[in-house]
Order: sequence, then structure tokens, then C-alpha cells
Amino acid sequence: MTPKTEKFEDALKALQEAADKIKDPATSLEDAIACYEEGMKHYEACRKILDTASQKITTFEEGETEE
Repeated sequence: MTPKTEKFEDALKALQEAADKIKDPATSLEDAIACYEEGMKHYEACRKILDTASQKITTFEEGETEE
């Protein structure tokens, strides 16, 4: 699943898994770098989803104050 279409929960879980693998002393430097790069994609997906949710909440709250 690409970060553009994944759900927040899935992206967060993948990000946590990447972080856990990076922390594992048995992970090679090359694998850690690959995990970091993949984790950053999932981080960006999470950030975009949260930004969109925040914008929707702000728009909703602004609409309620106008009434």
C-alpha cells in the first residue's frame, strides 16, 4: 500500500515497526537506512492525514461560531 492511500492507523503501525527495527542492534546499517527512508514516507502520510483532519476541524469550528 502506498503512503498516499493508506489509513492513518496503518501508516502509524508501519512507522512504529520501522522505528523498532532501526533500534534493533541486529539491524545492519543498510537495513536501518532503508527502514528510515520507508519510515519517513509513513511519517509524511501520517502528517498529511493529521493536517487534513485539523483543517476540517478548524473549518467546522469556524462554521459553528458564525451561526
